[in-house]
Amino acid sequence: MCKQGIGLHTGAKTAVALLPAQADEGIIFLSESGAEIPATADHVVATDRAVTLGLGDARVRTVEHLLGAIYGMGLDNVRVSLNGPEAPACDGSAREWVELLRQAGRRRLSRRRAVHVLARPVWAAEDDSWAMALPARGLSVTVGVDFSGTVIGRQLVCLPLTAGRFAAEVAPARTFAFEHELGALRAAGLAQGGGVENAFVVGPAGYSGPLRFPDEIARHKTLDLVGDLALCGHRFEAQVVALRPSHRVNVALAKALRAAFGGPSQPPR
Repeated sequence: MCKQGIGLHTGAKTAVALLPAQADEGIIFLSESGAEIPATADHVVATDRAVTLGLGDARVRTVEHLLGAIYGMGLDNVRVSLNGPEAPACDGSAREWVELLRQAGRRRLSRRRAVHVLARPVWAAEDDSWAMALPARGLSVTVGVDFSGTVIGRQLVCLPLTAGRFAAEVAPARTFAFEHELGALRAAGLAQGGGVENAFVVGPAGYSGPLRFPDEIARHKTLDLVGDLALCGHRFEAQVVALRPSHRVNVALAKALRAAFGGPSQPPR
């Protein structure tokens, strides 16, 4: 299945094809140069307002929403082929990716899915942003944001991460930016493809348009977290809690999980 669009940060036109992969191959991005970049935390080369994967000179930017859709919908082995530098922004959420994955369907592979069981807590933190994973049955996420002094205020999202809950309650949440930071973002070469069709703006008095959820900010941060957790490269069971999450801290948690799962994996219960 294919999807075309423009990149949120580069503004470049790009097309993506989602292709089946073999058992235990994981998620692999095929860059426009032909490089095969595994979607793991070890291959993250930048986390400034988005996640960039790299291998040698090859780069693939803004992969978190697509990764969130793949992981949130329960898919494990996918090859993602791009003919541009960045994944399409779509409408700023993962809703279109979920629809595309549903249309494509899924194929049962020759081996059963491995699911890792977290034996001890792991965490990551930077300044006032932190995230941790605690041993638990199943996989659940709790995300809190604190933008006190703005129209956003404090928001909290708690939910079990099932495909149905992800598709309905997380995937539609769109990316956003504050009005006062738009000039600096564009001066830094970011948000070149941003517009009302793929993002909304938070201003001093309100939002640039209607929200899809009253707590859409926290839900979008949850989408980012799920996409970043996919970079641990494994299915796992845990309770994940994040406060004021950032891509940098999310990826650090994915690395900690990847290290914690260095031993043998557990079969599904």
